[in-house]
Amino acid sequence: MSSSFSVERFESCVHGGTPDEAIEQLSELTALLREQPFIDLLTLMAPSGAWPRPSRASSLERFAARMAAAITALLGNTEFTLTEAQFARLSGSRSLIQRLLGAAPLKNADFVARRFLPAITEDGTIRLPFPDAVKRLSILCNSESRLPIDYSACMRADPVPTVNLAVTTAAELLPGSADAHRNREVLLGWLDRTLGEQGDLWEIEINALTALYMNCTYAEIEHRHAIKRSINKLVRKTLASSGLPDLDPDLTAPRRAGRARPLMLVVLEAFTDGHSIMRTHSRTLAAARAHFDIVAMCRADAIGEVGREVFTRVIELPEDRGFVPELATIREFAQAESPDVLYMPSVGMSLLSICVSNMRLTPLQIAGLGHPATTHSECIDYVSVEDDYVGDPACFSEALLRLPRDGQPYRPSTFMEAIPPRKKKAAGQVDIGIAESLMKLSPSFMDACRQISARSKVPVHFHFLTSGGNTVTLLHRSKVAGPAMVAKNGTVMPHQSYMDYVNYLNNMDMFLSPFPFGNTNGIVDAFTVGLPGICKTGREVFERIDGAMFMRAYMPGWMVAESVEEYVEAAVRLANNHDERESLRSYMLEKNVVQRFFEGRPEVFGEMVLDLVNEQLLKTA
Repeated sequence: MSSSFSVERFESCVHGGTPDEAIEQLSELTALLREQPFIDLLTLMAPSGAWPRPSRASSLERFAARMAAAITALLGNTEFTLTEAQFARLSGSRSLIQRLLGAAPLKNADFVARRFLPAITEDGTIRLPFPDAVKRLSILCNSESRLPIDYSACMRADPVPTVNLAVTTAAELLPGSADAHRNREVLLGWLDRTLGEQGDLWEIEINALTALYMNCTYAEIEHRHAIKRSINKLVRKTLASSGLPDLDPDLTAPRRAGRARPLMLVVLEAFTDGHSIMRTHSRTLAAARAHFDIVAMCRADAIGEVGREVFTRVIELPEDRGFVPELATIREFAQAESPDVLYMPSVGMSLLSICVSNMRLTPLQIAGLGHPATTHSECIDYVSVEDDYVGDPACFSEALLRLPRDGQPYRPSTFMEAIPPRKKKAAGQVDIGIAESLMKLSPSFMDACRQISARSKVPVHFHFLTSGGNTVTLLHRSKVAGPAMVAKNGTVMPHQSYMDYVNYLNNMDMFLSPFPFGNTNGIVDAFTVGLPGICKTGREVFERIDGAMFMRAYMPGWMVAESVEEYVEAAVRLANNHDERESLRSYMLEKNVVQRFFEGRPEVFGEMVLDLVNEQLLKTA
């Protein structure tokens, strides 16, 4: 796309007294990054005239500093009051603004934002320093803010911006610094008490609310998923007021009983060729066609050609008519066709799946663990999970459909090509690959990396093979990672094509799986190239998967840590023992251990679901 954005033009609009144009410039940058997530930011800023020329890293720091200075000047200018239109435009760029502030030298805008904190008088009245103070706070405060914000007071003064500030901060993709991570975890508790009491889902920024539902999983507190109950309550309330009440399965029992083959409705949020959900869930669905007619409903861009072959029929949802009509289309199909079971391979990566998980459409409703976490929805009856992945059943609000450990074999990526031999490298440094989405870089994991570096007798270099976010997110990530990781001790790689990423992994010496939220497909990819690694297990399913996968591939037990201390010790052992690493790599390649993830009995899922359907039919007979 063509864009008129430049740092100089944005600064000119800010300091030239044209806030509308400045806000429009931020909107243009937001749109540009959506279209080109990893654009070279230095092309958006005139080169420095200094000599000698500053390094690229210094120039990027200058970009972030100038943008943050202009943003704080714009929002700190109280000579104009934010109109609703201006605030709406700024809200659309909120994530960009907050990440730019996080990437800047101070990491927050507290020196300006504190001017807008509400005051509580002796009689309990809330006094705002400016009429639009809470709106400005909601844009200026990011996850790295240290301001003592009284959210309850802000709610009394201006509720909608307050809720959106809390939601967007708690839902941040990047964990950030240890302090930011803890502050977001505290916010989860406040939001749990607040969200369910809100009257209208549509007053909340939907993308942020969806991110909150998904990203709460990456917190490190025991009650991390409690917030979902409040989100579900708000969703259920909104569905009912939108003319989308539950269906009564008892009314359609005769139609189901008279059908020759049971019908499974599958609602997809992501099933494109090469997507992680396609890799982990497609084979069980394909095998279930031996017992079910399976109809998938999704947006056209959510499924690929290989994915379409899995289903009896694919119905594309009408995106051009709005979100509520999409849900109405699913409900109308369920009302007309009376499916025996609703199955969603994943819940939480889109508003569509969150809403459908809160609708009663069929007598039996099952969620898969494509995003491995409980839903806390009263409309989901079962979670389908392999037995060795379960961990502590108390972590689930649903009953467990426990597949055998070989009951959900995976599919190799459709993007896999021939892998060239490893590059020869000089001795003296151990390269450690970390395949991760940005939200998995918890402060405790980053601290473990710091400890590994400090304890290792051999120099180690961490390679963060990231996915998610954009180039500004990576700037923020590099800023907050500084205290935990010496700059020359780590390389942050932006998103790569699948084979570029696999080939990069192939040239590593070992890998680390992040925690508490581990990897699934990242482990498959590492084992594909014979790369040994270390993981940590725990009681939650997303902690348990890693260790179970290592055990399926018959890896040594010491590579699966029960504690952070064990994790660090195991990583140091692997990094410091060249012969042991190479022996493990030879074993993994010679035995083709990755093949064990692709072997199993995909038909068991369909058989077990059929048993549940038959039980339902007997109850209504």
